[in-house]
Amino acid sequence: MGFMGLFTAGSEGYSLEISQRPQRLWIAVLQQAVEDAKGNVRSLEASERRAGSIQREALTWIFHGIPMLPNSFDSICGILEIDPDRARQRLRLLPGIRRGLDAGQVRG
Repeated sequence: MGFMGLFTAGSEGYSLEISQRPQRLWIAVLQQAVEDAKGNVRSLEASERRAGSIQREALTWIFHGIPMLPNSFDSICGILEIDPDRARQRLRLLPGIRRGLDAGQVRG
């Protein structure tokens, strides 16, 4: 769909696109958090120390964030109808996340 197609009056595609945007945004947030938690920091300017800090922040957000905050891991999982505890169990199995947790970056 081209740029102008987004503004076609009465288009069902437009309405569907608008309704899916929040979910797509939160999916992207979770995907980025998982990549960061695995230690996959892609910034060319990110030093090894900064990469470790980004990984630590992501691990903390996933495993020790405050569940009731609107932008918490738990809240976003709720929006996407994902069980946050089950998601954490599965994430602990990923090698990069397991290494970060084992290295004491945060308690797992």
